[in-house]
Amino acid sequence: MNYTLTDAQQAAVETIAKAELRPVKQMVGLLLAEGINWMYVDYSPKFSDIKENQLEESLMKECREL
Repeated sequence: MNYTLTDAQQAAVETIAKAELRPVKQMVGLLLAEGINWMYVDYSPKFSDIKENQLEESLMKECREL
C-alpha cells in the first residue's frame, strides 16, 4: 500500500527538503525515522512490539543510499 500526501503535506516536505538540500524521497525517510524514534522511544505500543530501532535503521539505511 502506498500513501498519498495531501497538497499541504507535499508542500511542507518539499519546503523542508529544499531547505536541507536533500531529495524529497530522502526527506520523507528522515521524517519517518525521526517520527518513529520520537513516538516510540519512551514506550511500546499496547498490542505489539514494532521494533522501532530496526525500523529506524532500515529507514536511515535507505536515506544514506539516496
